[in-house]
Amino acid sequence: MTERFAPVSESGLAYDVFAPLWGILELGAVAASGEQSLGEVSLEGFVAARREELDGILESVRVIGDFSADSMSIFERQGGWNTGREVTPEYLMMYSGCIEGYPPDTDDPVVLRRMLRMGGDLQSAVLMNALVGTAVLRGPGPEEASGLVAGVVRGARALLGGDAEQGLGDTFRMWRVAFLPNVLRPDVPAPQGEKEARRAYAHALEDLIAPLV
Repeated sequence: MTERFAPVSESGLAYDVFAPLWGILELGAVAASGEQSLGEVSLEGFVAARREELDGILESVRVIGDFSADSMSIFERQGGWNTGREVTPEYLMMYSGCIEGYPPDTDDPVVLRRMLRMGGDLQSAVLMNALVGTAVLRGPGPEEASGLVAGVVRGARALLGGDAEQGLGDTFRMWRVAFLPNVLRPDVPAPQGEKEARRAYAHALEDLIAPLV
């Protein structure tokens, strides 16, 4: 088990990982619908159709975070698809980083496509950051967990559609420039051990997906 650098809530870490995964499911559901009217998109149907892939992703998440069954149950209880939640422009705005003005014209295929692509990139990078942070605090170490992190991100990119391998490489590059420096800079008051652990994960991930980066 990796050294724990500070007391961290297990459920809080689970939420950090699940939040971008929830976003990826909604974005993926819209993309899989052929970008039709949002009112016709079935989040429940998308989750049901991709259940096997999603379960594989969640098992890797469980191992990365050494999460209990109770923590893992948060994903299903609060995912929204079991209560018939609809995909709305407001949710897509949130997941895509408000790239469009409000309210977005999601009936315009150009606008919707831009939101889906931006949202997919943003949520994938947030997911990788949450996974690495969780692995540093609770995971089995870079040798084992890096492959699991890469697998989760690859699976998430597959849920979004497109080339999952290329998406993994793109996500790693975005994470490396947008998130990693915020921890590793000398002026950041993070414990040195945590900085070294994150650097180790960055190097291990780079080695795994070197042809893509």
